[in-house]
Amino acid sequence: MNAALVTFKKELMSYCVSPVSWVIAVVFYLWRGFEMASLTQVFAFYRIDQELLPPQTYGLSSTFLMVMLVPGILTMRCFAEERRSGSIETLMTAPVRDAEIVLGKWAAATVFYALLWLPSVLILHVLEYGPFLDADLAFGPVFAAYLGMFLLSGMLLAFGCFASSLTDNVLLAALLTIIFDFGLLRLPQQLGGYLGELSKNYYVRELLDKLDVMRNFSEWFARGLIDTSQVAFYVGGIAFFLFLTCISLASRRIA
Repeated sequence: MNAALVTFKKELMSYCVSPVSWVIAVVFYLWRGFEMASLTQVFAFYRIDQELLPPQTYGLSSTFLMVMLVPGILTMRCFAEERRSGSIETLMTAPVRDAEIVLGKWAAATVFYALLWLPSVLILHVLEYGPFLDADLAFGPVFAAYLGMFLLSGMLLAFGCFASSLTDNVLLAALLTIIFDFGLLRLPQQLGGYLGELSKNYYVRELLDKLDVMRNFSEWFARGLIDTSQVAFYVGGIAFFLFLTCISLASRRIA
């Protein structure tokens, strides 16, 4: 696990000093700031129940695009850049396990992604004070919602690592991840109609239910409820895509 820790520190530091990371953070919070200001004004003007504010923030366009676009941008360089520069050969001949490298890179991307989201929680806390809502917000449901969002994003980041291991083109790696993210967020809601009678099969129905991450998030995590089966689905998805990444690297080592 020492190699995983070293990889984690190296990759996390590279995220922290990367201009792309700072551009993402600045654009995201400028956009989210305008959206939050408008949303807060609506709640204050119409005297809407303040407890409904946090769930409304999860449906903002900045949230959707942060989940759909950013995982691919963060992970596009994980392995594709090393394949392009040729440093992957050094990595493959080093006395370290593929799983440690993969785990370290994924963990660094996940932690940095969480750090990007952290100020959004502080924004909700600031809104509790007098000049804004002047009300106490329940942060229990907020914790559940962010847990669901991070589990989903962790799975998307794991797929991003896998996509990056397949090519030496960083833009292609990012595009593959974004397409996958968009498909996971949008297609499951429509697949039932396309499958017809097959969608009534128990196993197919259960699979479609788990894949419909948007509906599950709105019905469970966004309401402050934690669905353990959905947690298991995300954890399993993370393990599955990290395993595929290890297989991809191993096949290159053999070749």
